[in-house]
Amino acid sequence: MMKRLLPILFTAFLSYAGTSLQAQDYLPQTFSVAVGGGLTLPHVEGNSNDFFSKNGDRAGYDLMLEGRYYFTPNFALGVQYDYLRIADLPDKMHLHYARPTITFRHLWSNGNQGAFLSFGIGYMNYQERTYQRGNRYGHLFQRGYCGLSFGMGYEFRITKKVSGVFRADMLTADWFANPDARLSNTDGYDDGIDHSWFKNNITFLNIGFAVQFGR
Repeated sequence: MMKRLLPILFTAFLSYAGTSLQAQDYLPQTFSVAVGGGLTLPHVEGNSNDFFSKNGDRAGYDLMLEGRYYFTPNFALGVQYDYLRIADLPDKMHLHYARPTITFRHLWSNGNQGAFLSFGIGYMNYQERTYQRGNRYGHLFQRGYCGLSFGMGYEFRITKKVSGVFRADMLTADWFANPDARLSNTDGYDDGIDHSWFKNNITFLNIGFAVQFGR
C-alpha cells in the first residue's frame, strides 16, 4: 500500500510545484520600473513657435522613465518622466514632462501578456534655442505648461522579473490658455484671437519600446 501511495504523492507534488512555478511567471503586479525611448513626432498648430516655424515639424527622440504601484493586477498609480529632443543644428528644442499617472491594464495568457491605457496630467517645460545669421548666442525661449498625456501599449514577459513594452504616448499642452475667459468675440468684432477654452497648441506623439523591471 505504501509503495503505491509514494509514487502517487510524488506525482502530485511535482504537479503542484510545476503549477506554482508557472503561476509566478507573470507580468509585474506589485510594482514596476520601466526605462525606454523611441521616436517623437511633433505637431504645432499655427506654427507660432520659432523653432517649428523655421524648421517644420521635424521628428526627434524621446527618453522615458516610469514607476508604477499596482493596487490590483489591472489598476496602478504611478509617475512618468519624458525627455524629448528635436534638432536641426544649430537650432534645437528640448522638453521635460513629469506627471502622476493612472494605468488600467488587461492581462491574458496566464498573466504573461497584457495591454494598458494610461492617463496623466503634470508639468511640461518647453525650451528652444534658434539662431539667425550673425547672432552668435541665438534666441532662447522657455515656457512651462499644464500638460496632459494619453498612453497605450502592449506588455510581454521576458524573464521572471523583466518584461518588454511596446508603447505609444501622446503629450499635449496649452489647453487652458484663455486669458479673458470669453468663448467668442463680441459684437461681431474679430480681434484675431482664438478665444476657445481648449487649445492644444503643442502636441507630441511618442512611439517606442521600454524594458520593465518589477514583481
